[in-house]
Amino acid sequence: MRLLDSLLADARFAFRTFRRAPGFAAAAILCLALGIGANAVIFSAVHGVLLRPLPYAEPERIVSLVEFRAHGSGGPVSWLTFWDWRDQAKAFEHITAFTVGGSILRADGDSERLEATRGTSGYFAVHGVPPLLGRTFVPGDDQPGHEPVAVLNEALWRRRFGANPAVLGRTVLLDDIPHTVIGVVPESFDPKTDVWLPLVAPADARGRFSTLLSVRARLAPGFTVESAHQELAAVTAAIAAASPDALKERTSRVESLSEARTRLWSGPLKLLLGAVALVLLIACANVANILLARAGARHQELAVRVALGASRARVIQQLLVESLLLALMGGALGGLLARWGLDGLLAVAPESMPHRAAIALDGTSFLFLAAISITSGLVFGLLPALQLSRLDLRGSVPSSGRRLRSTLVVLELALCLVLLVGAGLLGRGFLQLLGTSPGLASEQLLTLHIAIPDSRFFNEQGLDARVPQTLLEPILEEVRALPGVSAAAMTSLLPIQRAWNNARYVIEGEPPPEPGTEPRAERRSTSPGFFATVGIPLRQGRDFTASDAAPGQPATVIINETLVRRHFPDGQALGRQLRLGTGPHTIIGVVGDVRQAGLDKTPLAELHVPYGRPWGDDSLVLVARTSVPPETLLPSVREAVRRVDSGLPVFRALTMDQVITESLGFRRLVLGLLGGFAALALVLSTYGLYGVISLLVSQRTRELGIRMALGARPSDVLRLVLGQGARLAGVGIALGLVGALSLTRMLESQLYGVTATDPLTFIAVATLFALVALLACWLPARRATRVDPLVAMRT
Repeated sequence: MRLLDSLLADARFAFRTFRRAPGFAAAAILCLALGIGANAVIFSAVHGVLLRPLPYAEPERIVSLVEFRAHGSGGPVSWLTFWDWRDQAKAFEHITAFTVGGSILRADGDSERLEATRGTSGYFAVHGVPPLLGRTFVPGDDQPGHEPVAVLNEALWRRRFGANPAVLGRTVLLDDIPHTVIGVVPESFDPKTDVWLPLVAPADARGRFSTLLSVRARLAPGFTVESAHQELAAVTAAIAAASPDALKERTSRVESLSEARTRLWSGPLKLLLGAVALVLLIACANVANILLARAGARHQELAVRVALGASRARVIQQLLVESLLLALMGGALGGLLARWGLDGLLAVAPESMPHRAAIALDGTSFLFLAAISITSGLVFGLLPALQLSRLDLRGSVPSSGRRLRSTLVVLELALCLVLLVGAGLLGRGFLQLLGTSPGLASEQLLTLHIAIPDSRFFNEQGLDARVPQTLLEPILEEVRALPGVSAAAMTSLLPIQRAWNNARYVIEGEPPPEPGTEPRAERRSTSPGFFATVGIPLRQGRDFTASDAAPGQPATVIINETLVRRHFPDGQALGRQLRLGTGPHTIIGVVGDVRQAGLDKTPLAELHVPYGRPWGDDSLVLVARTSVPPETLLPSVREAVRRVDSGLPVFRALTMDQVITESLGFRRLVLGLLGGFAALALVLSTYGLYGVISLLVSQRTRELGIRMALGARPSDVLRLVLGQGARLAGVGIALGLVGALSLTRMLESQLYGVTATDPLTFIAVATLFALVALLACWLPARRATRVDPLVAMRT
């Protein structure tokens, strides 16, 4: 009770102290709030993306299975490999294969494109998610000939079916095929998926070379991720040993689902967490300096306490209580700033960010906020408390306090420079990326996806070769007739958005490769005029014409320059043939390279076939070159599609510039956050330097007055004060450069077109930082030159 009474007394005295010095308290609280708030924001993101358990039963038992081919490429698996894994691997209690794509729902005279996942019967057993209504998949649902069934997401059930339980057993039309609704699952299971459908193996699934399936499994009791990996590796090796030579180098990997989902974001988020930790250290050093600076104003008060019998421990307790109260008030304000900051982060975070909906300032985040507030109070309060408790009865402050303040400022400057160099490297790499040509003209280009069910491309005889003339060309004619549209075309997959590397081919006249080792390329289906519409240059030959897709015409193909360099070093590709699928295709043109998978990825080999042939996506992309702002034509283009066929949903409408901007969202977010933290660190560290130099000037006012009375000029005083600040800044910059050379190597995976030791960035950042530091020193130095010698000597 005596300890509690003394703590309460110290707290009351601390508040009176803060009221007497509101400027000091406000500066300290604001510094801490900025550092603590930034840490709370990034911790909330790290917790939501990396640490929060997946919303499944026993999520640690759910794993992802991938297969790797020779040279490290791969990931998806074939049906035959999936079946072998399912039958031979004993490490898995349940295993499932699935694909993601789209499905068209027709109801009440309206059509809507849904996000759909197609999985084998074990899909929901693997994830361990019970249905909200009805049931999920059972063995047999994925067998050929079984009645088509569907499981709805709770959000779709509420939006389209009014949360009516009678939806169970109802028939809905998906992709023009009747499906019976058998269940509803909670929205939290997968907010991005609208409907789940059984994945039925096609009749030609008995090969290992068509790798389209993603595979997940639930570990059997007694197995770990590592032991399951070892067993699956043995199964894969046995499969490869019994397969053709082309498959003998295939391997497999088992990893936790959480790790597989967050691998891309793990490194950047940990980097940002380290960056905000440095910001908080700088803020703590700043507040410690403020506390040390107040030592001169409090030496009499503390000397009286010591004279009245207060022990050193009692003085330290009082000072630590003041520090903890400052930290808690800073944490409270930091929590408010963190709420605003987290809203801003989510507003700019790309949709691809995993577990985005789980990022929030929840109870765990507030516990973290409280913990770092208390820890910060101890960190910045302990050194000043130990230093100030060494006062003697005359109230003199040890001279080591000045050295400690200088050391803290040097530490602030060094940490700040590390952050600035990191932000500079990312910024320079981002500028290099923005200057990278995508291989097309993105200005004034509108893109939108049109969902078309597979059934529209087939009839009783198979592939319907009339689809271009009966559906696609009429849509293009309607769009081309719109005022403001100068050209329009279609493709199966838009550049920049995605790369499949999904087509095997063989060049006629070359030695045939071993089965499974055929070269691969991006396969795109494009309409006549597509290359001219999007601005992809035609290097040789000609574009497609309407007759190329007509029935009975010889198969043709257009390739890009990367594929030409791969197989035709003399550049003579026109007229040559390559075998794609089951038949030969004649090369009629060569087009320039585009960045299929993003500006930071090198162009892949690519081949285009007329858009009357089948493709692997669930939609076509309509592109329109406009003479007016593209977004203003979106309603007109939607109506043009509806006039031709009102049952085709139009979705994901973006300008091409927006497509490119979205592809850079991940890098833009990391750069923006790290740049913001570096700017915050710069403000805090220069404020700390300014405070130390100002304090030195005030402590040496009498000395400076005597110097000026004895003939020193203002320029001499200016040089003297600037020299002190420059020495501190120089040591901080030197240490910061050494630290940056060591730590920026962690950024290598995030850089594009620049190395982690880029000398231009290091020199530019150090120079800029030195100028800012000198400015922080110049302001108090300029004030020192205005000291009146008579007034100074009377002080």
